[in-house]
Amino acid sequence: MPIEIVTVTQNQSYGNPFIGDVGQVEHIKLDVSVLTTDEVDSNGYLKPGVLLKSTGVLPDGTASEYIWGATPEAYKLPGRTGNSSLGSDTTDPLVPVVRDCLINRDIWEDNMGRAMTAYELAAIARAGSHVKITTT
Repeated sequence: MPIEIVTVTQNQSYGNPFIGDVGQVEHIKLDVSVLTTDEVDSNGYLKPGVLLKSTGVLPDGTASEYIWGATPEAYKLPGRTGNSSLGSDTTDPLVPVVRDCLINRDIWEDNMGRAMTAYELAAIARAGSHVKITTT
């Protein structure tokens, strides 16, 4: 990916939501059209800690779904200059995720700007997920 220099009026920084060591980084194909402004910041970066299923989508309450991994850091989505019109984005870039990790819930919620959903908590607790979450 080419280097890009962008002037921004605000500086968004994120806390590291991970506690201790994380597992190996893998790549999955991300379906950008399912993302919201909770997961993508105003500069077009995928926030650290976004929880994804193996199909590259967010948990939606499917009974057998589990979290495949979490994004390890802020990741610039190719071609995005902001978070507008995410629903119509048809690009499916490969993004890094870590599978074996412990996430601090408070920092995660600060990064996302919202509380974890019941779908996310259930998908973390389900068999197959190697992602763990702290209680607060």
